[in-house]
Amino acid sequence: MAEVFVGVGSNQGDSRELLRRGLARLEAVVPGDLARVSSLYRTGPVGYTQQPDFLNAVALFHGEPLPERWLQRLLAVEAELGRHRDGPRWGPRCLDLDLLAVGARTVETASLTLPHPRLRERRFVLVPWAEIAPDFRLPDGKRIADLERACADAGRVEPVEGPAWAGKRPENARG
Repeated sequence: MAEVFVGVGSNQGDSRELLRRGLARLEAVVPGDLARVSSLYRTGPVGYTQQPDFLNAVALFHGEPLPERWLQRLLAVEAELGRHRDGPRWGPRCLDLDLLAVGARTVETASLTLPHPRLRERRFVLVPWAEIAPDFRLPDGKRIADLERACADAGRVEPVEGPAWAGKRPENARG
C-alpha cells in the first residue's frame, strides 16, 4: 500500500457539496481507502483569474501504487459529477481532482507526471497537504511542511471549515 495524495477543488455550483460527493465517489471506485482529509480552504484562482474563488482541500488515501489507474478513476469521477474539459485552461470547474503523489514514485508519461509538476508553486495545495502530512517527503527528499514554508506563492489561502466538512472525524487532521 502507498500513501496517495489527491488535491480536490471546486468553484462552480455548491462547491462544498460537490467536493463531498467527489470524495464519496472516490472512496467507492479507487484502489484504496480514504485515511485523512484536510480542512477546507477558500483560495483565489490561479492563471485564469476572471472567475470565482475556489474551495480546496487535500485527501490522503492508503492504496495500491498504481498511478495510471488512480488517474483514470479521478478523471471518471470528475466527468460523472459534471466536469467538462472544453473551457479555458485553469478556468472555472465544478470539480477538479489532481493526483499529487503516489508514495515516493516518480512518473513521467504523456498523460501523467508525478509528483504533480506544479505543486511546489501552489500554496492552495501545500497548505492543506502540510496540515495532514507535514512530514511526507517527495522523491527528492523535501518535506511538504518545508515546501509550504518556502513557497513564494502569495495567493490567498483562507481556512473555511475543519476536516469534518468531508464527513470524516476532525481528529483525522493534524493540529
